[in-house]
Amino acid sequence: MVNLLWSILNVALLLAFVYIFWRAALLVKRHIGLAAAMFFGFALLLIGCSKSGSGIAASPSPTANLLTGVPKDAPLANASSVQRITLGGTNKLDLLAEYYTDKGTITKPRGLYATVSGFMVGHSWQPAFGWAEKRGNQLYYSVAVDHHYSLLGVRVFTQAGELFQGLMPPSK
Repeated sequence: MVNLLWSILNVALLLAFVYIFWRAALLVKRHIGLAAAMFFGFALLLIGCSKSGSGIAASPSPTANLLTGVPKDAPLANASSVQRITLGGTNKLDLLAEYYTDKGTITKPRGLYATVSGFMVGHSWQPAFGWAEKRGNQLYYSVAVDHHYSLLGVRVFTQAGELFQGLMPPSK
């Protein structure tokens, strides 16, 4: 519910700013002329679209292997499993676990990859870290994602380390 209210706040503020700038352009047109109003409108668009980086260091690529102890030149795994977790709204966290098997038995995990898909105004999720371990003949995962709240494109709050844990479904 908080996510939906935050998205509604973002849309309402955006519409309020569009209305204010529209009224300002009409005022410029009325007192100075159409050419000045068009120049004013294009200047506002340029200022709004020339947004530089937020200055916040980006974490590793969202498709990077979250298992840090695996060497980059490790052999490819011979099995994998996929898990999909709903984050809120239309956003989903997709997990891909790669592991080695020997005669149908899991021997050890090789990789854990997390991506976030979907769209919601004012929110973004970014995988921070994760791990996977063998428990019996199943793979147990734990993934933390950072939830970023933005207001009109400016990050104002980050909820660090929302933790998702569970068992990966068996490969088919």
